[in-house]
Amino acid sequence: MKLKRYPIGFWNYTPVGQLGPEAVKDWADLGMTFALSPQFGPNSDPKILLSILDACADRDIGVILNDYRARWNGASDDPKAYADRFRAAYEQFGKHPAAIGFHVGDEPSDDKGFADACEAHRIQLAVAPELTPHLNFLPYWEGQEKNILKAPTFADWAKRMAKEADLKILCYDCYAQMNPEETGTHQYYTNLRKFSEAADASGILPWTTLLSVGHFRYRIPSEDDFRWQVNTAAASGMKGLLWFFVYAVMIANYRLSPIDEFGDRTETFSHLSRVNRLFLHEFGDFFLKAEHRSTWHTGKAYGGYSLFEAGKTDPLLLDVTCEQGLPGLVGLFELDGKRYFAIVNNSPKENGCFVLHLPKGAKTFQRLNWNGGYDDLRVSHHDAYYRETEDEIQGGDWLAPGQMKIYRIEQ
Repeated sequence: MKLKRYPIGFWNYTPVGQLGPEAVKDWADLGMTFALSPQFGPNSDPKILLSILDACADRDIGVILNDYRARWNGASDDPKAYADRFRAAYEQFGKHPAAIGFHVGDEPSDDKGFADACEAHRIQLAVAPELTPHLNFLPYWEGQEKNILKAPTFADWAKRMAKEADLKILCYDCYAQMNPEETGTHQYYTNLRKFSEAADASGILPWTTLLSVGHFRYRIPSEDDFRWQVNTAAASGMKGLLWFFVYAVMIANYRLSPIDEFGDRTETFSHLSRVNRLFLHEFGDFFLKAEHRSTWHTGKAYGGYSLFEAGKTDPLLLDVTCEQGLPGLVGLFELDGKRYFAIVNNSPKENGCFVLHLPKGAKTFQRLNWNGGYDDLRVSHHDAYYRETEDEIQGGDWLAPGQMKIYRIEQ
């Protein structure tokens, strides 16, 4: 995918004409590195969408084109007709420098939907191999393999889908984490684990959609909730994020979206903007390039993840503790032949001091800093924790709800 920055984007349900190029400033201020375009329909003005693409190119924001001609409908019944209509959309918009792909469709749930989606995805790649089609799947729940996916296991379905559609990314949405009960937290992590593992086994990239608007029983996300969602997803291996959604086009029970029913920025806009931009500045380059190797939980495991076992899980990281008893997340990554540990406070509500325990002979104990360099914790640990005992080196940081730090450790 033609993105120079870590992918953070959003679902867009507004029609072309309701939004023009002036809206792109909002997208940039929200810290978005890509966006689904407004929906282009039979009566839409192509000049408006082209002006939006121009504005996105000026701000280095990629665009997934939301063009009705690219939707999967009927692709398996008449592949030639689909190819003809997609080619028309591609010729009109797909060669623009801001274009990164076309939206294929959302949440296929029956045999016909999957067949259409696979055919459309293949055709898009045949017509426009330089672009990446965007296809989004349902979140996982127990029993889905039999009722919807028609596969022995979730991983088997993902491998089959990746092969049949020639998928480049495995993208889904899950909002259960914003429900009041911890069952939603378990479902959230079950999805992160299953999609991350399945994408890895299929040789493609996992993306997830997180929640930015309260609806149904889902709470209106706070800034702590936004921070927790972004960091737990990235530390669990997600290589791209979308937000559902930005514009209040669905009145119903949807509450306090970043831009409200009157077109005004809300307090949610400020929270989401700050979290996205902080993440991109501090961690975006790292997660764009680093390879995810594994994820464990500390204190309490959610969604089938393994607990990090002191002295057993990793020879360089003996343990991760929190004196306040809060749950944590440990993500192992590799970059340029070196190993990195992403440590996340897995509480969306409380602050805690998370301490890494290293063997006494550890040669390197560094922390990724704000400006992209690395601080040696032996030397620089202001407002942090550092201590050496006869047996080990201890160091870490106070982490706000959902906050993350990344450490480079070498023997």
